[in-house]
Amino acid sequence: MSRVRTAWSPWREMNRLRQELDQLAGRGEWWPNLRQTTPFPAINALESEKGLTLTAELPGIDASQLDVHVDKDSITIAGHRATAPATPKDELYVRRERWFEPFRRTVELPFDVDPDKCEAVYEKGVLTLKLERRPEYEPKKLSIKAG
Repeated sequence: MSRVRTAWSPWREMNRLRQELDQLAGRGEWWPNLRQTTPFPAINALESEKGLTLTAELPGIDASQLDVHVDKDSITIAGHRATAPATPKDELYVRRERWFEPFRRTVELPFDVDPDKCEAVYEKGVLTLKLERRPEYEPKKLSIKAG
């Protein structure tokens, strides 16, 4: 029976190493600084003629711990979760994916918004932001007064 040999590939080796590290990371708490790779919070943005509706998933976070700043062309969501619960001395985590650290995420907006006409609602762990478009700049014709 003949074996098929494949050429050595650094990319395949790096992928194998990543998979092995992922397996190790899920086996206990000895890997405390493991951070998720997707930005937090997860955000969806829906555009309409009137503006933009942004939703951000923030489960387990109290509304008083959130801070939202709107600029004309960006929005920043910041906050932190309450402190992690204490682990009993006779127990170890088998898997730990939730983290309790401050977070900050800034998103550039596809158009300028009017910060005075923005609205934020937080319900059931979802922050909904209604961002109204800033009226487009339009040239204005000046009338000339003869003196």
